[in-house]
Amino acid sequence: MEKKVRLISAIIVPAVLFVLFTTTYQNYLPQRNVMQLLDNYKSLHYDSENVAIRLSTDSSVETVLLNKVLPNMNYKILESHVDGDTAIVSLQISNINLDHLLNDYQASLVKQTLKPVQDQNLQSTAQIDDFEISLLVNLIDDPSIKKEYVSQDIELTLHKQDGIWVLEDNEAFFKAVMGYQSDEITFEHLLREVQ
Repeated sequence: MEKKVRLISAIIVPAVLFVLFTTTYQNYLPQRNVMQLLDNYKSLHYDSENVAIRLSTDSSVETVLLNKVLPNMNYKILESHVDGDTAIVSLQISNINLDHLLNDYQASLVKQTLKPVQDQNLQSTAQIDDFEISLLVNLIDDPSIKKEYVSQDIELTLHKQDGIWVLEDNEAFFKAVMGYQSDEITFEHLLREVQ
């Protein structure tokens, strides 16, 4: 009788552990893909063939901004849920608040100009160009300016394709990674390519 109990437990215990490990590991895989992507961005490997959502630009100004902003990004995985071939990963991303820097820049620009603020170029709906992006880079580099950080909670969707979890690109994710929320900042030359 004792041999039967040992035999049964020798079969059941590893089987249960295997099922638990497999289920837990499957839930971890989407998180791992998101973590790899964000770690690649932080280490400035955003233009690599191995990155889930590749960022590439032919603008040297945009490249400099990416290189200044991405290393400052921090993230925390909050949770993930897997339902068949779809996974949702909830995370919090923090970075330098580019909207705040841009507003400070615009406020100082208004103070420096002699003309009235009727100039429509300073409206919040205007998009900034490469020259203004280079000014934003200078603001990031300026040690006398206190940098505020913004944190955003977002959800990323992943779909399993041929056994691989593939991230779904979205604008909210990119804005969170770059540290802005407004539509004022645009990257005219930047391509986001899902690999």
